[in-house]
This record gives sequence, C-alpha cells and structure tokens, in this order.
Amino acid sequence: MAPHERDAALDRLPLPYSMALRLRDAGVDDAVIAECVGVEPEGLQALMEIARAKLVAAGYRE
Repeated sequence: MAPHERDAALDRLPLPYSMALRLRDAGVDDAVIAECVGVEPEGLQALMEIARAKLVAAGYRE
C-alpha cells in the first residue's frame, strides 16, 4: 500500500494509537512515546500491539 493509504488509516485511529505509531515511525525513544500517550513504559508494547491491530482493522495492509 502507498504511504498516503497508511496515513489515511492512521487518521482513523484514536489519537493515542495513531500518535504512538507515528512516533515509533519517526524513531522516537520508547520512553518518550510512553510519556506522550500516557502509559507506563512497561505497557507500551501492549499498546503498540493494539495500535497495529487497529491499523489493520482500519484498512491498512502492509
């Protein structure tokens, strides 16, 4: 899929999930991502897994 299709799918996600994925794409440190989305660093992996699942549900296929 084209990058604009991924961006469109990200736009359909709730903000914490889209923000986490965009920050990860930008190479931001996990501790900073966790702080930005309001989770403990230990919970970030679970949030990222949910975010990726929501991205697929929003229509994005890698």
